[in-house]
Amino acid sequence: MVLSVRSKILLTVLSVVMLFALFILFYYPARQTAYLLDNYNNQIENLAKTVALGVRIALKEENFEGVETAIDFVRHDDRLNYVSIIQIDTIWDADKKNFKTQKKIFSTSPENVLVDPEAVSDQHFINKSAPFTSKIMNGEIKVSFTTSEIEKGKRQIRLASAAASLTVFVIGLFIGYWLARNISKPVLALRDAAHKVGKGDLTQSVTNTSRDEIGELSIAFNKMVKDLGTARSEVNQRTQELTMEKEKSDELLLNILPLETAEELKKTGTAQAKFYDSVTVIFTDFKDFTPKSKTMSANKLVAELHDCFSRFDHIIRKHNIEKIKTIGDAYMCVAGLPVVNDTHPFEAVNAAIELRDCMLAYNQEKQAMGEQGFDVRIGIHTGPVVAGIVGVNKFAYDIWGVTVNTAARLEQSSEPNMINVSSSLYEIIKDTYDCELRGNIFVKGLGELPMYFVHGIKKLVV
Repeated sequence: MVLSVRSKILLTVLSVVMLFALFILFYYPARQTAYLLDNYNNQIENLAKTVALGVRIALKEENFEGVETAIDFVRHDDRLNYVSIIQIDTIWDADKKNFKTQKKIFSTSPENVLVDPEAVSDQHFINKSAPFTSKIMNGEIKVSFTTSEIEKGKRQIRLASAAASLTVFVIGLFIGYWLARNISKPVLALRDAAHKVGKGDLTQSVTNTSRDEIGELSIAFNKMVKDLGTARSEVNQRTQELTMEKEKSDELLLNILPLETAEELKKTGTAQAKFYDSVTVIFTDFKDFTPKSKTMSANKLVAELHDCFSRFDHIIRKHNIEKIKTIGDAYMCVAGLPVVNDTHPFEAVNAAIELRDCMLAYNQEKQAMGEQGFDVRIGIHTGPVVAGIVGVNKFAYDIWGVTVNTAARLEQSSEPNMINVSSSLYEIIKDTYDCELRGNIFVKGLGELPMYFVHGIKKLVV
């Protein structure tokens, strides 16, 4: 049997519409359901990690009310089946030959729920665990949420897909009927344009001056392609905005923490303290800062400190030195961490020379304007430190140890616009820099220490 052109057009359109309707009816719900389930699993896993982080911080501070506060983060969620703190201990096995891990329930909310520490997710409940460690106990947070929300979402997806599929089919049948009454040329034009749109080319446009149904379909097709292009542009814009916001948050985090520590915190939710057997600590302050500050307005004082410390930030960044903090007019930074290297004593001294020269130039600028400058005192010492994050609110990256105290005392014992270094640092840099022995100087808490002034570079470091 030979089909007419009208029948061929109608059958072609109906076949395409049927395939699209089946796609909406079967594939789309399956894909959306999988996405819904993955999103729900990720949400519950993030909740477990958040509670575990809160419990770890609370136990670290021995704040048991904080543990309850952390659990309250999910306790009142309508989807919650239970949230449980599980204590994990390492014990001997029955033969006392090997160790094994023992899990036991420490506390559960609600209290009347029986919890299996080894329970896994099933069709009724999704169970997720997140570990935590502290001096008080090691364990994990186990949360269990019902799948009722997922089932409700599945039903809504199926109903929406069925309605959308039926709508697409009805519209396709109507369009196919009217297309069958017209010549095939505009249909072929629409078909060709549709193929290109399907491949991602959203610049397609069908030209049709007729005012019949084919003309209307052409207009609708052009509008659809335009809307898709607009939607794609909006999606790209939103993606770009999200990327920019993420970059801003990462940049803000890197202004607080070193790169490696920030990455560890983002990946694990915590950052372990680390011991460094050799770093170089730099302390600076401004001589007679307090009397001079009393002659300035608050805004002027902050502006001057901002100007000086911004110059300091630029210098230490150039020498791969990590800024630790500022306290009043004191500025503290350290070379040799978090990335360990053998050149940190030279990087620190080079930076200190630039800091001194920077302040000398700054003072000349102030004198030219008839204003007072600041005389910087610099102290540097090399030795071991411990570095890590302290605090919960407005946490900060800091370093501790005798090396830090010694560097601070060296700075206090320095002279205006001079670089004061310890004997241990002098032994490392003496062949490279022009140094002057000051003799033994008494330092509170440390006794008499030999000190040296560094005047400048004797020869370049290769």
